[in-house]
Amino acid sequence: MQYLRIKLSIILVLFSFCTKAQNSIAGIIKDKSSKKNIEFATVSLLNPGDSAEINTMVTDRKGKFHFVNIPAGNYLLKSSFIGYEQTISKVKVSADQQLDVGVIEIFYIPGTMKDVTVTSKRSLINTSIDRKIYNVDQDIIAQTGSASDVLKNVPSVEVDIEGNVSLRGSGDVLILINGRPSPLMGKSKAEVLQQLPANTIDRIEVITNPSARFKPDGTAGIINIVMKKNIKRGLNGSITANAGNRNRHNGNVNLAYKPGDVNIFSTLSIRKDKRIRTSLLERTDFESASLYYTELTRSTARPLSYFGTIGADYEINEKNSIGLSGSFVKRKLVRNDISQRSFYNANRSLTTAADRLRYDPESEKEKEASAYWQHNFKKEGHELHVEFNTSVDDETEDNHYTDIYYFPLQLRSFDNTLIKQTDRQQNITTDYALPLGEDAQMEAGYEGNFNQIDINFIGEIFDPVQSKFINDATRTNHFIYKDYQHALYATYQKTIDKFSYSAGVRVEQVYLEGNLLTLDSTFRNKYFNIYPTLHLACKLKKTEVQLNYSRRVNRPDGDELNPFPEYRDPRNLSAGNPTLLPELIHSVELGFKWKNKNFSFVPSLYYRYKENGFTSITYKINDSALLTTQQNLSDESSAGLELIFSAKDNKFFNANISSNLFYTTINAKDLGFTKKKSILTISTNINSTFTITKSTLFQLSSNIRSARLTPQGKVYGNFVLNTGMRQDLFNKKLSLILTASDILKTLKQRSELNAAFIKQNTLNRRDAPVIFLGASYRFGSVKKTKEENLQFDNGL
Repeated sequence: MQYLRIKLSIILVLFSFCTKAQNSIAGIIKDKSSKKNIEFATVSLLNPGDSAEINTMVTDRKGKFHFVNIPAGNYLLKSSFIGYEQTISKVKVSADQQLDVGVIEIFYIPGTMKDVTVTSKRSLINTSIDRKIYNVDQDIIAQTGSASDVLKNVPSVEVDIEGNVSLRGSGDVLILINGRPSPLMGKSKAEVLQQLPANTIDRIEVITNPSARFKPDGTAGIINIVMKKNIKRGLNGSITANAGNRNRHNGNVNLAYKPGDVNIFSTLSIRKDKRIRTSLLERTDFESASLYYTELTRSTARPLSYFGTIGADYEINEKNSIGLSGSFVKRKLVRNDISQRSFYNANRSLTTAADRLRYDPESEKEKEASAYWQHNFKKEGHELHVEFNTSVDDETEDNHYTDIYYFPLQLRSFDNTLIKQTDRQQNITTDYALPLGEDAQMEAGYEGNFNQIDINFIGEIFDPVQSKFINDATRTNHFIYKDYQHALYATYQKTIDKFSYSAGVRVEQVYLEGNLLTLDSTFRNKYFNIYPTLHLACKLKKTEVQLNYSRRVNRPDGDELNPFPEYRDPRNLSAGNPTLLPELIHSVELGFKWKNKNFSFVPSLYYRYKENGFTSITYKINDSALLTTQQNLSDESSAGLELIFSAKDNKFFNANISSNLFYTTINAKDLGFTKKKSILTISTNINSTFTITKSTLFQLSSNIRSARLTPQGKVYGNFVLNTGMRQDLFNKKLSLILTASDILKTLKQRSELNAAFIKQNTLNRRDAPVIFLGASYRFGSVKKTKEENLQFDNGL
């Protein structure tokens, strides 16, 4: 109760401070002919004596502007937009007056846009307190990297050497494609992100404390990857080709055609990579006669991926629009691994030496289709949006293993594992928005997610007597998993002068069913949960303060519930846990934003308390094999400070620096650990861009991470440095790109496992540097370019 009183006191103080009477001017800019609101119109407040500019802003998506902290007096209000006639009106502001000038209509001048080239230099990263938007260039498409490389440069986001994504130190993050779940972002999302072309992405949105409108999944929040869909009039497109060292290539074609009310868009990309990876494992087993064990693995792969989209939007009339789109992803590769394994006794004498070879052709195909209907009611902002998405993802992994024994000598042995997995998803959403006056809005909706996963493992061993492969019952299993979710949400948003708040609630009913066909066993579960959210904000002259709270969940997926082990390595097995409970997270964030013409600073304090947190635990199941599975922690808490700083001089230099410091405490008493474990972790991203000439760009970026904590050890930190250059030619129709990733060859991942029975160290590395030379050509009836960023290949 005392804690509740303190929270209410803070809210009341913030409310009273923000709602103190201040002079202000507000209004809406509309097109005089169509009566439609104009987004990004420029509104300036001028001195009536000499027309000197006092303040300038652009309108929001509803055409609104709002000047605050305006001294009483007379002013000129100038409204303008490209291709429109400029208007100037006189306004007078009295003491303690919130002046509403109403609707200002501006007139479009036909012919003014003919032969006009507009070049805007949009910020690479737009940061606010509750979200970060990374603007992967929309028109100049010259990236050489993948989605995984783009994510490395986004504040708050980290990508390790294996391609696994984490947000503010948590790997439990919900990754969406165009705001919706996708089977691609399931089991193999790290692999897919390393193959998804960056030049097909429009922007990446990171929301650390989402409202009730969004799915509550993910401990740390949401990463939404928004794919490109050109909406400019006329025929527009681009062609991109990149070639790299070690025979790497990728290319992309984007086309869009909008003659009027119909917008047709399509993308086709191809990416061929080469990966050379090494890993060294050193293990001391205190309970085995073979006390010491080493494993040196060299892995090569040649992944080839295709990505394509096609779709159309049709504006039926001013009130109704529909859209259809489809996409496909096809990925295939062949892995060739050689693992050199050596066992030693307590005297460091060799007892066993053998090689294990792996030949693994893999393939994955994903098809997705979506349709939507948007209805705009008569009142501005009164909307209904209905959307349906369906997708299927088929993945095959065909492992062939050979064991070659050198000491003591014995016959070779052979075994195979065929893994077939099919993920099917259907998603339907209905979103309704209703404005309640000028300063309030209600949103409500329904979301249904229906997921079906079929995992089939077929194990074989070679029988030298019969001279053929026979089924291995110990490694053959079939698991089917269904996850159906029904959710209703409602939010209410209100603005009172400089203070605004949004309160929401989401209720969910979940039905789970797992069918262990091999064991003729079924487990079922259902649960109902409520997820409240609260967002408070106060806008001052150059600053903004926000206080947010949300309750979130991280649900185990099919692989984490599947109890059957994977036998890729008979000495290092992994399996799911059908008794794994969902994580429940309470997340609180206090943020502040300060900004002027050349600088912006966004510090945020956050705290997360997690119940039933997931963690990986390794057990010894026999004299030579370990099993890693998921378990629930008693609880876990993290407190952090995130600092994001941006600077630019508009001519030569701009930089973005983000640093995240967080303190994590793990309580694993339910797993047999008597003491809590804590660690302070720091990660920093630095991205600097230098404009050498008007057509020459040089970029330098680096990522630094310190150690991470696990219940049975830790993951050590690492550092990587990337650089690149772009040269624009022929009025920016053609761009040449040169990038080099990991130029100091420092990218590696080292982990440590400490338990009562074992001590183990693992070191993973990749070949470096990765160099790409690329060219991008753009064409179109409407020319518009925005500053782009060079991407780097840092995936393992």
